[in-house]
Amino acid sequence: MALKLNPEREAYKAFPQEGTAPNVQQMPKLIADGRVPMNFSQLMQKRFDVRNSDADVKTSYMDNYFDMGDAVVYHPDGRVKIVLDSQTLREMTLETKRSNGALILTDDVYKLLQGEEFKKGKLGKVNDGLSREDVKAHPVWKVLARDQGLLNDYTDFIFGEYQPRFAKDSALDDLKLMGIYPGSVNGTAPEMRAWCVNRLENRSNADGRLGLDNDYGRLLGIAPEALSASGKGVSNIKSYTMADLQAVDKVIQGLEGVLNPDVLKPFVDLRKKL
Repeated sequence: MALKLNPEREAYKAFPQEGTAPNVQQMPKLIADGRVPMNFSQLMQKRFDVRNSDADVKTSYMDNYFDMGDAVVYHPDGRVKIVLDSQTLREMTLETKRSNGALILTDDVYKLLQGEEFKKGKLGKVNDGLSREDVKAHPVWKVLARDQGLLNDYTDFIFGEYQPRFAKDSALDDLKLMGIYPGSVNGTAPEMRAWCVNRLENRSNADGRLGLDNDYGRLLGIAPEALSASGKGVSNIKSYTMADLQAVDKVIQGLEGVLNPDVLKPFVDLRKKL
């Protein structure tokens, strides 16, 4: 069944629209359709924006994994470079040189890539879940999110969504989600892969290990009009935070047994839109 990602025109479109397929096969189709691959910041914003949308729309974004247009590059000496909105990924095809699912680069190409570089062992905590505070302070998440305010609100949102569905008996502060799972180089040349964001049930981790030519790829293509409306991925997060919304919920719940439901209804209806 095709994912329901947008109630209007296909401003956001999955490649492939049904099922999954290799990214090296689907990226040329996405580009030919006049779109750009969604990046981490844009997906974070979109997941936050659809929190009160049609159930099918919200489920499509929250309960599926997606491969990003942001790349991670591994150098044989242990350095790791995060390349946002990678042009190299956008230009890949079935004919692009690969090894074990990664694009093979030269040292000269690696040096020219514009991105945040981490020395060996300096990626922060990896290969394990993170607390909310750890996520907000993690150097890799800061790069991928592009905006600290977006990272803070998205993190609170993900933890708040995960707990009632998959960890009812755990406190929010005890949850370990949104881990960073980097890969490694397999040969003697630098290798590039795409970041993938996991579905909510799988803790919304950021995974940099997956093959670009495996059969389980799923890209999201954004149409130009959607980019213009969203400020090309720059966070347009509301001035309120998840903590603010949770405080409002508590106040409403406290008044439900005191005030007439008709009096509270306008406030309840407004809260549903936030």
